Amino acid sequence: MNVGVIGGGVFGLAAAIEMRERGHGVTVFDQGRVPYENATSTDVAKGIRRTWYGDGGPYVELVERAAVQWREWERRTGESLYHRTGGMKIMRGFEPGNVMYENWRYLQSRGSDLTIMTAKEGRKRYPQFVIDDDEVCVLDDWAGYIESERAVAMMAGIAREDGVVVREESLVTGIDEAADGVSVHVDGAGASEFDRVVVAGGVWSGRLVPEVGKNLLVTLREMIMIEVEEPEKFARGRFPVWSDDPDVNGWYGFPLLREGYVKVAIEGIGEIVDPDIDRAGSQEFRDEAMEYLRWRIPDIGRGRVADVRACLYCATPDDHFIIDHTPGTDRVIIATGGSGHGFKFGGSLGAVIADAVEDASNPLGDWFRIGDRFEGLADQTRSVTESRGYALAQAEG
Repeated sequence: MNVGVIGGGVFGLAAAIEMRERGHGVTVFDQGRVPYENATSTDVAKGIRRTWYGDGGPYVELVERAAVQWREWERRTGESLYHRTGGMKIMRGFEPGNVMYENWRYLQSRGSDLTIMTAKEGRKRYPQFVIDDDEVCVLDDWAGYIESERAVAMMAGIAREDGVVVREESLVTGIDEAADGVSVHVDGAGASEFDRVVVAGGVWSGRLVPEVGKNLLVTLREMIMIEVEEPEKFARGRFPVWSDDPDVNGWYGFPLLREGYVKVAIEGIGEIVDPDIDRAGSQEFRDEAMEYLRWRIPDIGRGRVADVRACLYCATPDDHFIIDHTPGTDRVIIATGGSGHGFKFGGSLGAVIADAVEDASNPLGDWFRIGDRFEGLADQTRSVTESRGYALAQAEG
């Protein structure tokens, strides 16, 4: 088949690499240069973790598969951008019925484990944190982070090397399905014809497939980058990827990054916005972040703010991805709705998307079919998020 992929982010490139490996002709379209500066995938770091998925669903298996593929891509390219630092969650209520507790039991059933630490043990292992006596620290040594912008560039390089055509600065304005193919219309460049098309346009996907777009929430997140006075305290190996209990506040962050700062952000808060909104960060977020950090991680709270910026997430009402035929079509597949936790799966979602393109069976892919998932849910979710200024996505990325 000849397949067009709209979107050069992690979903689109993962699909392109996999489909090219299966022998298909593949062309990727992106509205900017890849990595596109305004794409959700383009960021300094995204977490990779197995926790906070309860009894696992498809996600634990998918992320473990993805980790293997990230390593394989590193070996192929000579890059080093996937770092296992350990991931620690500080929380209350670690008991049966709690999502993290059930996740722990599930991982044990798979032959893995988490380290459960008292507040005292957590303070001893990571003295950078202020941890209250009634808090528990849950550590997964398997977790870490991926240098996401560099990872997208790596994937684009692999795709090109394998024969994928990557058309940059090619804004797709529409797609039309006919009995014998699909036309992809590019601003100022006419139409290209394909047997199948994958729409992996992230926050812009809804513009091309409005019948799915009504179930997508484009939400704004902010992050802060801070230069610390004693960077060695926060180096990989001495400081983990970390997160606070989302039921309490939901802050999370990373060790010292290649760029010379730490990144801190918050999950669960996201104003619904237009995909083309300005990405400048706000003074309000800056002040809130620094106030929190002066309490939880004082040495970061005393640091110098290097940058505050925003990024957008494409969220679904149930936080699960969408990988399926667009309703009413035979040749248009949509792969979107990363919901703030999708990047880490870039090493494994390519196969799921390619199976959807080929109409092949994939039990893991069944989780991401549209079906009746959103009946009566999307409008309710949208009204709640608009009235509160909140979105439901699990960010931690």
